[in-house]
Amino acid sequence: MFATQYEFMPSMLQSDAYNCSAVMPMGPAWAEQHGEKHVEFGVYSLVFGIITEILYIPCMIGLGRDLRSSCIKIMFWLAILDMFAIIANCIGFGGAVFCSNPVATTAVGILGYSKLAITNFNFQVIFNSANESMFFSPFIPGHTTDEYVNWPHAIHNMVVASCSCTLYLLLCIVLVIKNKSISANNRGKRLVSNTPVFVQAMAICCVNLVAALIYVYMNFLPAPPGVIVAGQVAWQLSHGSPPFIYFALNKSIRHFALKSVGLGSL
Repeated sequence: MFATQYEFMPSMLQSDAYNCSAVMPMGPAWAEQHGEKHVEFGVYSLVFGIITEILYIPCMIGLGRDLRSSCIKIMFWLAILDMFAIIANCIGFGGAVFCSNPVATTAVGILGYSKLAITNFNFQVIFNSANESMFFSPFIPGHTTDEYVNWPHAIHNMVVASCSCTLYLLLCIVLVIKNKSISANNRGKRLVSNTPVFVQAMAICCVNLVAALIYVYMNFLPAPPGVIVAGQVAWQLSHGSPPFIYFALNKSIRHFALKSVGLGSL
């Protein structure tokens, strides 16, 4: 999928909607005039990305050694996609905008967004340093954001946000119902064992919901800088939080991953 989008990148960059040369030649001058460096946020993103990728390694090793379960297979492949997405949303751009380096900024967007086949036929997401996030608009003077509306992305985010929260809510309801059906003596123990499940469900649901809704909102309506940064951080957490959640709350995965790298006694 990445190769498909990259193959058609030249034709996309040559279209009028992405014609930077109509304003001024492409190059570093665009970053100087239209970009903005955010050192603190850039350092945070790089550090978070590096730590996340490192933590994913033992998780991947542990999951990869037992792929007999369908659940483990799904978690393994989701982890691979998450690791690619983390590279895209935690990379340091140094104040770059689309027209300062169209190929690089578009390639990073493809890397972070290539998990949807429908994106082969729609506007590509592009990083903009002035806004500290990714947008469908390249922010070329003379063009408006209305020219780059990506409805499939908006529909996807709304559906995923609503369905994932609904499924997690149903999971919690099922656990509560099962907890009521057991004896009072065992109910306390079951509640303690189910607490990590509730926390995991709430954490994953919250970051996915915030990231999905903010990205839809800010690509249709003007959003304050704080909201945009919150959406970017939520996107980072939606892909980067699983290894932290696994190690903190999921005892079986934590022991499995640590044992796989020779740290089973921790």
